[in-house]
Amino acid sequence: MSVPEILAEDPIAVDVEKAAYEIFPLLVQAENRVLREQYATAFANLLGNPGEFYTIVSGSMGERLVHVERLLHAFRENVELLIRKTWVEKHDEKSKEKVHEDLSVFVQEFQSGAVRKAFPHFVSLSLGIARLLFGAQAQAPDFLEYTFRIDPKLGVFYWFIGRLKEQESAEVAEDLRTLELLLGVFALASF
Repeated sequence: MSVPEILAEDPIAVDVEKAAYEIFPLLVQAENRVLREQYATAFANLLGNPGEFYTIVSGSMGERLVHVERLLHAFRENVELLIRKTWVEKHDEKSKEKVHEDLSVFVQEFQSGAVRKAFPHFVSLSLGIARLLFGAQAQAPDFLEYTFRIDPKLGVFYWFIGRLKEQESAEVAEDLRTLELLLGVFALASF
């Protein structure tokens, strides 16, 4: 994959992007759960605070469930705050309502274990957040480059969302979908 020209000036941003491009395919291709979790942890280190995601995928099942519930709580609070605090034109209120609806449906489906059903709602939610934050720029062909200029982590997140959108109708293992959703939730909870 090519690196946007603007990133050529910032070697750390280039390394973050290259790492994402290398790690994500390994995560998707891994067939071993432990290896997938390690790749997910490495990818999460690019999206949020290094080391934090590891606690979500390690420990006993009970510990994991507690960590996931805490993560979902932080995620939901962050996204709800973002929705409330984002000013939109009167004609864009429906877009804001759609983001809130996607948030509610995603959390409900994810918590009930309906990961496959939750997946498209998370993608829609993430793209809706982009539209709320960036308006028409979120639909522009150079949106990804734009997000990398703002923040390499934000750029990696929206590149990741693009990969998830490509997977929406694909046959993907349940544990991989779960990890991908946890990565996305982690990123939005961390912003």
